[in-house]
Amino acid sequence: MSRTATIDRRTLILDHAEHLFAEHGYKGAALADIARAAGLGNAGLIHHFPGKAALYRAVLERLALDLDERLAAALGDESDPGRRLAAFVQVQVRWALDRPLAFRLIQRELLDNPDRVASAHVLPLAGFIATGKAIIEDAQAAGLVASGPGEVALCLVVGAVTYAAVVRPTFAQMLKTDLLGSDEAWLAATADAILALLTASPRPLRPRHHRADPRA
Repeated sequence: MSRTATIDRRTLILDHAEHLFAEHGYKGAALADIARAAGLGNAGLIHHFPGKAALYRAVLERLALDLDERLAAALGDESDPGRRLAAFVQVQVRWALDRPLAFRLIQRELLDNPDRVASAHVLPLAGFIATGKAIIEDAQAAGLVASGPGEVALCLVVGAVTYAAVVRPTFAQMLKTDLLGSDEAWLAATADAILALLTASPRPLRPRHHRADPRA
C-alpha cells in the first residue's frame, strides 16, 4: 500500500472513529464497529492503530490540532488583549458550528474522562486550554476582565459555550423564542454575552448582614 493510500485509510478510520466516539463515548464505541464502518476487519484497523486507547488519542489529537490551528489563525499578529479574548471565544463558537460531532465528542470527554485523565500520559487539548488561560490573564492585566483566578474565568468561557450548545434544543421547546431557533444565532448571542459579562465591571456578591432584632 502506498504512503498516500495509508494516509487516506488512517483518515477514513479517524473520521468514523470520531463519529462513533461522539455518538457513544469512549466506552460505548466498539473497535469492531469502527472497523466495519471504515470497511476493514479488526486486523486491518489494528494495523493502523494498535488498540482503542491509541485510536481515541489519535482522534483527540486531530481535534486539538484543528482547534490550535483555528486559534492561531484567528489571533494572527493581534496584540490587543480585548481582540485576542474575543477571538478565543469566537473560535470555540465557530468550531462548535462547523464540527458538531467533534464538539459533541469533547463534551463527552469532559463528562466521562475523570477516571482516565488522572493516568493519561498525553492531554491533547492542554495547549489550547493553556493558551486560553494566558489570553484571559492578559485581558485581566490590561484591566479588561475582573481580577481573579484565570482558570475560573476560563472555566466560565468554556463552560458557557459548551452548556449553551447542550441546552438549546430543550430551551427552544420550553421558551419558543426566535433566538433559540438556530444554533448559529444562539451561539453568536452566547459569545456576545460571554464577552459582555467578562468585560463588565461586576460588583462581588456579598451576603447581607441583618441587624439583630432588638426585641430578641
